[in-house]
Amino acid sequence: MDRKGCYIIRISSWVIALCVCFNANAQNLVPNGTFNYSDTCQMHSLSNSEEFEPWFNLYGSPDEFHPCFPEDESIPQSSGGGGMPYSGEGYLGLYTYWTYAIQREYKSVELTEPLVAGVGYHAKFHVSRMDSCWFATRNIGMLLSVAIPEASLSHLLSVEPQVSYDGNDFLIDKDGWMTVEGSFIANGGERYLTLGNFDDDANTDTLFVPGGGVPPAHSEVFWSSSYYYVDGVSLVPDSVLGLAEVDEVVAGELSPRPNPNNGTFSIDLPDLNGALTEMRLFDVSGKLVGSRRLYAGVNTLRFNTAPGLYLYGITVNGAPKWTGKVAISSD
Repeated sequence: MDRKGCYIIRISSWVIALCVCFNANAQNLVPNGTFNYSDTCQMHSLSNSEEFEPWFNLYGSPDEFHPCFPEDESIPQSSGGGGMPYSGEGYLGLYTYWTYAIQREYKSVELTEPLVAGVGYHAKFHVSRMDSCWFATRNIGMLLSVAIPEASLSHLLSVEPQVSYDGNDFLIDKDGWMTVEGSFIANGGERYLTLGNFDDDANTDTLFVPGGGVPPAHSEVFWSSSYYYVDGVSLVPDSVLGLAEVDEVVAGELSPRPNPNNGTFSIDLPDLNGALTEMRLFDVSGKLVGSRRLYAGVNTLRFNTAPGLYLYGITVNGAPKWTGKVAISSD
């Protein structure tokens, strides 16, 4: 996976170094997002489609593919095609559309920790179209929820995922991996991640793609579908990572007063027409210490942290705007 460089203007070199370090070690909240198999190949004889712990089937019977699994669900060749994983050992397989009837499949997992209210997160996963399916779609996404979603198709087709593929092109590629990603602000407490197509047929865009095969054991109607392999699922705090991607980030314009301080300081924020503005504080390892909502005028903030040097980032409607450093003493 690529590691993005940091480009921050008028910030001291230690901040740049910290940003690079944090970028390389951002905590992925998705357990087993590369779909590794904990058992041994010698003991595996039949896949029940729930081998990639702690992932579980929410609706339908999503497939799992791994070199250890039987021929129909093996890698690099399975009954529907195949290919090498994007990362790790295996990958998932999900139906996102079927011409014969409404057909969807959803796979879920519990995150390693719940999301924090007001904090921005960046989600990413990769998809590859199954060789044998005849249709491509533009409809696949990631839902974050406080509880396990209701396992009914009518419910799942009525919810709005936080992240969906928003490109203009159909997800056609069956030889490589296509990226689906996006950022959002958490409401707080979201603990479960679910993958699938959350749109009904009327709102699902499809494209007939000639060349889909039909394995002898299956009917032609069965393969009139869109089906995607999924791999490399991640969810990380946007935090200061996003600051590295801004053309110009000006430090010092919104400086804490006083600095150093004992954890209580003020930020004077200009009028931003009611935009959602937040300050996020990070320690030297890149761990999020806390976040606070900011309003136009003088904001008095209190962080109960250990003495030390911290990096802060201020976002406006989720987009990075200002960054800097603040020293907190024991006094």
